[in-house]
Amino acid sequence: MTAQETTRNDNRSSPSAGAPNVYDSSDHDQIRLWDAPAPGASGNDPRRDIPFLRVYRAPAQDHAPGSAVLLIPGGGYDRLSDRKEQAPVAEYFSQRLKLTTFILYYRLVQPDGTYRYPVPMWDGQRALKLIRYLGPKYGINPRQVGVFGFSAGGHLATMLAVHAGTDFDLPQHDAVDLENGRPDFLGLGYPVISMNPAQFAARSSRSHLLYGYRGQALEHLENYLSGQDNVHSGMPPVFLFESMDDSRVSPQNSVLFAQALQAAKVPTQIHLFTHGIHGAGLAGTIPDEAGWPDLFRQWLIELAFLQ
Repeated sequence: MTAQETTRNDNRSSPSAGAPNVYDSSDHDQIRLWDAPAPGASGNDPRRDIPFLRVYRAPAQDHAPGSAVLLIPGGGYDRLSDRKEQAPVAEYFSQRLKLTTFILYYRLVQPDGTYRYPVPMWDGQRALKLIRYLGPKYGINPRQVGVFGFSAGGHLATMLAVHAGTDFDLPQHDAVDLENGRPDFLGLGYPVISMNPAQFAARSSRSHLLYGYRGQALEHLENYLSGQDNVHSGMPPVFLFESMDDSRVSPQNSVLFAQALQAAKVPTQIHLFTHGIHGAGLAGTIPDEAGWPDLFRQWLIELAFLQ
């Protein structure tokens, strides 16, 4: 992200800052992504080495299985945004929209580069496939599983959509990995899209995710991991909101992505608000941006993901 993005505030925490980001085997609402050590794991520390999901169940319903969403918080790939992009959004999605919601706690890039690309992509794609695999247990229709990401989590969510046909060279596989890795819808809030410095790349997210890459390998990844350069007609429908006065991630990330989606004729609903605050989650009473949750709900109804 930009230089301003590197300023830490009370909406963001390091992976060791508290229980929400720590795997706890006794917590029945947490689901470990791999029973054994995760691919590429450098240890077994529950604060940094074990990626997992936290489930927020939708109210029990008597009719057919419902929709689900993988919720990916942001934080620049080295931290996770806590207060506004996790529980409040998950509670809204699960209780108001009746989407069974899974927050993803993916591995974060460490100061020495451990867990740089492609590790976050392994965790994200595994999470999506695991939700489908566990669908019967949670009353989920496996053909109605989407992903919603904020900021750097929006970049990870976008990569799952644009590169659904690859496994990012995952080195080990099991039955879960046979599931479909394409999201059925993609939701984005003030997302990081570009990794190309010439196209508004978010500096902090890029420096963390691509730590240590040089030369042709770096150039390749700057293109491969820039959503605007990898849009294709087979992508799922996209909902995106951004404020044009975003001071942390250039809103041109969203503009470039919107243009590419429209050129490829991907079904989209794009909301570029005049005013908003990066990292605001549901946005509360923030003028303009506060309207996105209801717009998202109406969009899902139109696509028949909600009743």
